[in-house]
Order: sequence, then structure tokens, then C-alpha cells
Amino acid sequence: MKTSIIVLIMITISTSCKTPPNAIEELDAPAFYYGVVSPEGLLYHSKKGNLSVTSDRPIDDHSQFALYSITKTFTAIAIMQLVENEDLKLDDLAIEYLPQYEFLEEITIRHLLTHQSGINNPLPTKWIHLAEEDEGFDFQDFNDEILTQKAKIKFEVGSKSSYSNINFIVLGEIISTVTGLSYHEYINTYVLNNPEIGFSWKKQNVVTGYHPSGIQGFILGFLLDKNKYTEEKTDGLIPFKKLNLNGSAHGGLLASANGLNVFLQELLKQNNAILSEDMKQQMFKEQRTNDLEPSGHSLGWFTGSLNGEKYAHHPGGGGGFYVELRVYPNKGIATYLLTNKSGFSDKGALDQLDASYFKHH
Repeated sequence: MKTSIIVLIMITISTSCKTPPNAIEELDAPAFYYGVVSPEGLLYHSKKGNLSVTSDRPIDDHSQFALYSITKTFTAIAIMQLVENEDLKLDDLAIEYLPQYEFLEEITIRHLLTHQSGINNPLPTKWIHLAEEDEGFDFQDFNDEILTQKAKIKFEVGSKSSYSNINFIVLGEIISTVTGLSYHEYINTYVLNNPEIGFSWKKQNVVTGYHPSGIQGFILGFLLDKNKYTEEKTDGLIPFKKLNLNGSAHGGLLASANGLNVFLQELLKQNNAILSEDMKQQMFKEQRTNDLEPSGHSLGWFTGSLNGEKYAHHPGGGGGFYVELRVYPNKGIATYLLTNKSGFSDKGALDQLDASYFKHH
């Protein structure tokens, strides 16, 4: 997901305080959850809203949201695990693992992680299916269709960074080729450390995602089949049915706040069971283009700074949900925001939320 995208598809003891103003109000989502995590656990959280606008049950730490493009950070972690295990190298050519796709001839794994591959980014609004169709969905067929029919090289490899979901579809295929496991199997077995993050919707405690009606609702009808994927308008909002993405490696994960808390708490530890400190430092380090210009990307993450404090981050947006995730490596802190209203761009809501948190803690 990128700022210029106009897409739809697109424990521990905690302290709850008043949410910093404005950032949340501007998102105008029916429900949200903001969390701050350290290696010791959940430091702070604030939440508001119910599971749906017609429900009187408040969201809680275990309520499930879609993560969409935040999934890319988990894909990046999987690749870094394989690098650490010497199963592949960042500067290996992708075509060594996927020789059937000739367009990968000059593209390395590092290029894919940093969006410097030159691959185009087709509008992914129709790359979805209903959750009830998930069991019989053929993810391999979808990936092959995208990589043979949609993928094209649009600019010189390594000359700049330009966001593309296809980069991470390719990385998912590389993970499967190297490990002999499906992408889902590898992530579930070797990356995730708790059952509250995964690829399947729960039967209960699921947050309903919404999209604005009016002109935005009208435009939605040109991007996907509203009759199939949405419910009748309620309180000026269009509810989405439970959806899954066709390409899991670029956006298929679902999670609760507690699931993220447990995962991030472990990831932030110096000696953790997910990724070594050396691999984490490599993953969060900003990468450069062929001309040695800063790319704005680390390995699988965007890069930035808040009041001089460097962070790695990733937004995620799609049908009914907008989310953000950040890691501040020098502080040993991660923050995230989960909301249940469609987002079309990187809103940077964590700028204000995190600045307020750091000011008062």
C-alpha cells in the first residue's frame, strides 16, 4: 500500500488511557484499537467501538481485524529467516527459484523486498473471495495467473522504489519453493507464535468492516461486485461480508490486538524465537537504489522518523479496514492502530498517536 494508491482492497498487563485527539477522529472509523508494545508486554492501549454498528458488544483485545498489507512485514520476516538459515541470499536472483517466470531475470530478492524490482502494480480490488469460499480456493492458480498474465516490468530494476503487491506474491512463491511448504503452512509454523494471528476468520468476536456510502459507495460498485461482497447500508455505512485475499503473501493475515501484542513482544526481544538480532537490524535498515539514493524502504518495510526517532512501518488498507504498524528499533517499542473503515492511502495516524504517547510516557 502506498500514499498515492486509490484502492479499496486496499498474557500481559496493560494500561488504558485517554486516546490522543484528532488522529482517530479524522479516520472516522466506527471502532479502533491503538496499542504500544515493548519486550515486557503491552505498555498502553486505547480502544473504542463495538463489533458492528448494530451490535452492543464492545471490541476487546481478542476482536479480529484484517491486517491487509501489514502481512508484507510477516512475509519479510519469513524471508529473513531463510537468509539466516542460509537457504537463500538477499542478492540471489529470483529466477533461480522461479525459472518459469522470465520477467524475473534481473530481479533479486532484495529488489522485491524494497519494491525496486520495476514490476507494475495492477489494481487489486478484485483479488478477493468470500471467507466461505476459502477452503476450496486455489491460491497457487491465482499466483500463477498474476505472474504470467499481469506482471510487467515498468522501469529499470534498482533505479527507484515503486510499490507493487506483485513483489510479495513472488516472495510468497519463493518461500514455498525453498521450503516445500505452502505459504500458509510456512507462516503458521515458523513465523506466527500464537493462534490469534492467522489466515481464517473466527466464528465469533469478529469486527465488521465498513465503507462510506454516498459517492464513495457509488464508486465502490465499479471496483467490485457489491451484491456479492457487501451487505445493505446501515447508518450511512456499507458493511462488508467476511473477505479473504486471493494472494496471501501480500495481504492475507487477520489478527486481534492480543495476537499482535504477543507477536511483537517476542519480536522486540534481543534473544527471541522469531528472528536473530542481526537479522532484525538488517531488516529494519533503509536500503539504497543503484544510484545510492535512499529508497524509503528497508527490507519489507517503509522507513521514516518521528521527532528524530527512526522507525520501520507499514500501513494496510482494504475492504472495510485500515491499519498501521510501526517498530522503533532504538526504543525497543512497537505501535499499531487497527480500524474498521476502508482506507485509501497511508494516513500516518501513528505520527500523532505515537508523539502523544512518547510525550507523556
